[in-house]
Amino acid sequence: MSIESYIEAMPKAELHVHLEGAVSPEELLLIAEQNEVAEQIKHFNTWAALVQKPDYERLDDIIRVACQWVQLPEDLTRIAYNVGTNLSKQNVRYAEVSVTPALYSGLSLSLEQFFAALNDGRERAERAWGIRIGWVLTLPRDEPRRGDEYVRFATSPGGRRANIVALGLAGTETAHPVGQFERTFVTAEKKGLPRVVHAGEILGAEGVLAALQTLSPNRVVDGWGISESKEVRDLMHEKSVSLDVSMIAALRRNRIADYQAYPLRQLYDDGVVITLGADMPELFQTTLNEQYTIVVRDLGFDLEELEEIALNAVRVSALPEDERETLLGEFRQTYDALRAEHIEAQTE
Repeated sequence: MSIESYIEAMPKAELHVHLEGAVSPEELLLIAEQNEVAEQIKHFNTWAALVQKPDYERLDDIIRVACQWVQLPEDLTRIAYNVGTNLSKQNVRYAEVSVTPALYSGLSLSLEQFFAALNDGRERAERAWGIRIGWVLTLPRDEPRRGDEYVRFATSPGGRRANIVALGLAGTETAHPVGQFERTFVTAEKKGLPRVVHAGEILGAEGVLAALQTLSPNRVVDGWGISESKEVRDLMHEKSVSLDVSMIAALRRNRIADYQAYPLRQLYDDGVVITLGADMPELFQTTLNEQYTIVVRDLGFDLEELEEIALNAVRVSALPEDERETLLGEFRQTYDALRAEHIEAQTE
């Protein structure tokens, strides 16, 4: 028994994972084969190789091309089921999975039909493994015109039935200024729908500040650069905005040379409410368990601090308050039992 085995056994919530980056290369290639994609697009073998061994300078293009291989509703169902299965193997009990329907240009489905196919797989995974999944309907930054459609559906009875728990914004940060999305996110806020905004990847703290001031997110994803801006950190405290951290994304995109260079300790000690996510686990070749392990092994956090970060993912989730409190109690009780089994037993 060890810290590693303890982390593997910990029940977890995962709030920062993208469906498009959580599909295994094997699954994508099988879908491509069944849909005879090799006969439809140029340079298929090149793209297939990039899916298996990504060039992170071309990550957006890889995702865009691979999503075109998904051409049938049953493809979405299979993907959702397999993503849920893979998360459950890491003892993830609850996940909020970001999904960007605009990327799936090979499908001619309404939002209602799109999520019906996803939810078929989601429900199968829940029945088989007990994992619960909510969807973050994510608007791409290069398509602000879709904003009204997305927020209208997400806040409708159909959106609630589709298990959409939040509205997201992701994509190239410089594609459009955040003001282009203000009306969409104001509408979401007025209707009580949580907001999750990716910011900081290109514009750093300035981009995060603009997102905080204009879009009023509940959670900021990435947030690169806020460790250097007290103004941004203070505003996050003031607005009770949490930060979804993906250290693997910073590493793969060459922002840091190694994990020790990530300013997680500074953010934590400054009181930023942090959650950890694997972001695009298959493309980034990581797992949530590995990201948790790195926090202890490479960054020197102790077990109590790790547990606090893990519980943050439940606290800031879109679950109803009573369900959050129930899950927090279950997690704490399980952590105590696992600590005795995996940590304390080996010191006796």
